[in-house]
Amino acid sequence: MTDIFARMDIRQVRSFLLYGEESCEIQNADYDERLKKAEMIIYEILKNAYQENSAFQSALNDVNEAISICQEVYAEIGMKFAAKIMFQLLQ
Repeated sequence: MTDIFARMDIRQVRSFLLYGEESCEIQNADYDERLKKAEMIIYEILKNAYQENSAFQSALNDVNEAISICQEVYAEIGMKFAAKIMFQLLQ
């Protein structure tokens, strides 16, 4: 029973649904911290690749647009998933 409760974490469920993994490394960083870290990685890569500011800004805008679309899609999937789980729990 202890193992079940140890796995009862939203990040474990996310990992299983997205990747089919039964376990994942759980990071204790909050959402803002995780997002800022990921953003800085992309920012540095683009800054190093594009020395000209206008090219850098254009690439950054394209990446931000792609990330926005991914966020929208995963938010919609998350809401559908939550609704489906709630429906099953109410049956």
